[in-house]
Amino acid sequence: MQPAKQICSELLRRELLLVTGKGGVGKSTVAQALARQAAAQGKRVLLVELESVSRAGPLFGMAHPGPIPARAAPNIDVMALDVMDSLRFFAIQQLKVETLVNLALRNRAVESFFAAVPAIKPILTLYQVWHMLQLHGPKGDRTWDLAICDLPTSGFVQGMYQIPRTLQQAFRSGPVHNYAAGMREMLLDPQRTGLVLVTLPEDMPVVETLELQEILRKAHGVTAAALVLNGVVPQGLELDQLAALQALGEQGSDVPVQNWLWAARVLASRRARALALVPKLAAAVQGKLVQLPFLFRRDLPLAAVDELALHLNGQTLEPA
Repeated sequence: MQPAKQICSELLRRELLLVTGKGGVGKSTVAQALARQAAAQGKRVLLVELESVSRAGPLFGMAHPGPIPARAAPNIDVMALDVMDSLRFFAIQQLKVETLVNLALRNRAVESFFAAVPAIKPILTLYQVWHMLQLHGPKGDRTWDLAICDLPTSGFVQGMYQIPRTLQQAFRSGPVHNYAAGMREMLLDPQRTGLVLVTLPEDMPVVETLELQEILRKAHGVTAAALVLNGVVPQGLELDQLAALQALGEQGSDVPVQNWLWAARVLASRRARALALVPKLAAAVQGKLVQLPFLFRRDLPLAAVDELALHLNGQTLEPA
């Protein structure tokens, strides 16, 4: 298994990271931690959210991130997109008349139609991110060195990888064919784009993560640039410490050691199950597996995200 620092270094050399995973596994937190780590290394980062409720906004003290990139922290800009934002962006690029586009998109029938079109969101999102990187990424004016996309779940990602090829087959020439070729080239170039899969050490998310990796490998030759095993319980009490607690309980101590002992055993069991999954997960991504600790908090403040950012880079907080 590769060291976390090496994996992180390789990730942050790319121009686009796609972060995804089953709902509730912490993919937004991982995307934020990657952004913080990249920014700490002096990279200019664009963090793109596609969920209906912004996760990064409250973390950085932003009211409502929108479709215009806004500075959230040193070296970090944040934007939040919905399907109509991306449709407006695409239409303006093609028609060049913003007033006309805005007038057309005010029609609720138009909005309802495009919202119902299958795969429209991955198509438009991918186009917008690709276009912005062409102009403002490492190959453009270098406004950003790296874009990190906090993506929805696995079905969205499968569509994102399939769409360019489908468009190339449907449009044999012309602008759409050229756009699709550019998007596909970016997605399939492992030097430019990295897929980051996030899972918890639990059966259902692990199975879904491995299935997604296998689907993408067979269909597109894509292996995740990293797999993040999130929420691993840290090393707890050693066996001799557990035995000492057991002895205290048997001696009738007033301290509620039985409760502590039960909690320690539960956490040790959770850690053991997590570590048992490591070989299979590491093998699926050629050893590019990073473990993040469970922080025993429901809501993670920026300081906790920064702690996870250090773990992504193979570091830990210095003891106080």
